[in-house]
Amino acid sequence: MSWQDEYAYGGIVFNARGEVLMRSPAGFWGGYVWTFAKGGAELSDASPEETALREVREETGYTCEIIGKVPGEFASDTCITKYYLMKPIAKKADYDHETQEIRWVCTEQAFELMKLPNL
Repeated sequence: MSWQDEYAYGGIVFNARGEVLMRSPAGFWGGYVWTFAKGGAELSDASPEETALREVREETGYTCEIIGKVPGEFASDTCITKYYLMKPIAKKADYDHETQEIRWVCTEQAFELMKLPNL
């Protein structure tokens, strides 16, 4: 099994004000009300980092730069995810159909949003 089959990759994005970028998946996919952008590799992705950057761009509309790797792996009902810490460098466009809303929030609010019950 390759890195492309085994995991999802995503980004936890912080802006210059210390706010974190949260996304609400369309239709609350996977039972999430709010989460971070993440997804599986495509054949054209050359690395886990490239997958994470692409997923953040597609699901939030932000082009980002990786600052570092978030230690550990995070299991959910849908996958095991490895995250990268990122900062935005440009707003590309609107987010794709997999996202119904994005929001910049303070860290405390991000924790509260992530605790909302799975649907």
